[in-house]
Amino acid sequence: MEAIAAVAVIAAVLLLLGFKASTLAFIGLAVLGLIFLLVTLLFVYFFIRMLFAKRKQAEFSRIDKSPRSPFKVAYYTVDGVEYPCVFPEEGFLESKLYKTGKKYRVLLDRRKKFVYDRFAIATSTIGFFFSTAFSAVTVLFILNIK
Repeated sequence: MEAIAAVAVIAAVLLLLGFKASTLAFIGLAVLGLIFLLVTLLFVYFFIRMLFAKRKQAEFSRIDKSPRSPFKVAYYTVDGVEYPCVFPEEGFLESKLYKTGKKYRVLLDRRKKFVYDRFAIATSTIGFFFSTAFSAVTVLFILNIK
C-alpha cells in the first residue's frame, strides 16, 4: 500500500514539474518491463539449477519454517538427510498435497542443500512462461507508444 502511495506522490510531483502523462506512462511501462524481465531471469536461474540437480526418491517428512526465509517450506528426507524445498509450501490444501511418509521424486541440489519438489518445478515452469509473456507484452506496448 505504501508503494502505491509513493508512486502516486512521485507521479504528482513529476506532473507538477511539467512532465507529460505519456512520458510517465512510458517510464511506468519500462519499470514494469524491467521487473518482468528480472522475474524471468530468476526463473531461468532456477531452471539452470534444476539441470544440475540429481533426481532422487524422497520421503516427505514435515512442513516447518525455512532456515533461509520467514516462510514455511516442505522438508523431504533423501538418503537419510533432510532437505528443505526451495519454494514455500502451498498454504491451502496442505493435508491433501503433502502426505507424511509418502515417496516422491525430487531434484536434489546438494551444493545449495535444498530440493525441488513437484510444486517447485510447476511454479518455475508456469512462472517462466507467464513472466516471459508479460515481458513481451510490455515491450510491445512500449514500442507502440509514440
